[in-house]
Amino acid sequence: MNCYNKLKIRTLKLFIAAPGKWLSPREAASGLDFVPPRAMWTYLRRLWGFGLLEKRSNSRGTLEYKISAEGEARLHWLCGRVR
Repeated sequence: MNCYNKLKIRTLKLFIAAPGKWLSPREAASGLDFVPPRAMWTYLRRLWGFGLLEKRSNSRGTLEYKISAEGEARLHWLCGRVR
């Protein structure tokens, strides 16, 4: 398993643990102890670009993300490859 998939797995597991809930980058960074927290904005945008997350802007104009069906499928595929 490549090291870059470890963060992807941890991140997707965070979102799958909160089904249907939208998380802000700040909440996701806190849940993953991601340092520096501001880098989570870029990482979540990358996962959204891959189609693994859905994105919306809330009433305050802040971005929020939740796992997509493709993200769930990718997580199951990645976890099946972990040995």
